[in-house]
Amino acid sequence: MKTISGGVITVLLIILQVSGAVAQEYKNVSGVVTTFRNYPVKKAKVFSEKTGETVYTDSAGSFSVKSIKEDRLSISASGFEKRVVEVKKKNVYEVDLIFVDNESNFRQATEGGHISADVLRKAMNDSVLANKRDFARYNSIYELVSAEIYNVRVNGKSILSTKMRSFDTTPEVLLVVNDRIVSDISFVDPVWVRSIELIDDVRSSMYGSMGANGILRIILK
Repeated sequence: MKTISGGVITVLLIILQVSGAVAQEYKNVSGVVTTFRNYPVKKAKVFSEKTGETVYTDSAGSFSVKSIKEDRLSISASGFEKRVVEVKKKNVYEVDLIFVDNESNFRQATEGGHISADVLRKAMNDSVLANKRDFARYNSIYELVSAEIYNVRVNGKSILSTKMRSFDTTPEVLLVVNDRIVSDISFVDPVWVRSIELIDDVRSSMYGSMGANGILRIILK
């Protein structure tokens, strides 16, 4: 009996150790779900494949879900194409759901409470206009930034936020071109620019402290 009891205790200890190790691997992953890059998708379903936890985005498109190493998040909303995101080292993710314009998708997206009809129409219209915009009239990327982007100030080759969010004496915004961080945007010819925006909302958190003063994101044609 003593041998059996000892064996049982050993097994229990192993189980507890394994459980403890697994528990330490869990982490909360947060993010924001948008469509057309700027518009939050509400009530989107976020499912963690490894932990089995399901959460839904709030009115700002934000979510927080328990995840684990090498996990995958499945993000879906009626009327939008499903996305699967691999969880890696970072803890904040920006997920943009693609909307394919047709009557069925429009009805599902709006009636499902994911986005209002007016906002979705505006998003589609803004997307069309953005793709048609021509920045070739500007002589340099810095002239373009000065004319098109609010809440920033151009100082030589530096783009400074007019909203002091950090304790930096020079609150430079983070420069991102085609989703890659760069130190200088002098190489960008305005004629190449498809879209340009200043991100200074919850989406900036995906770059951690580097995005504290906002992110100037440029997408090239």
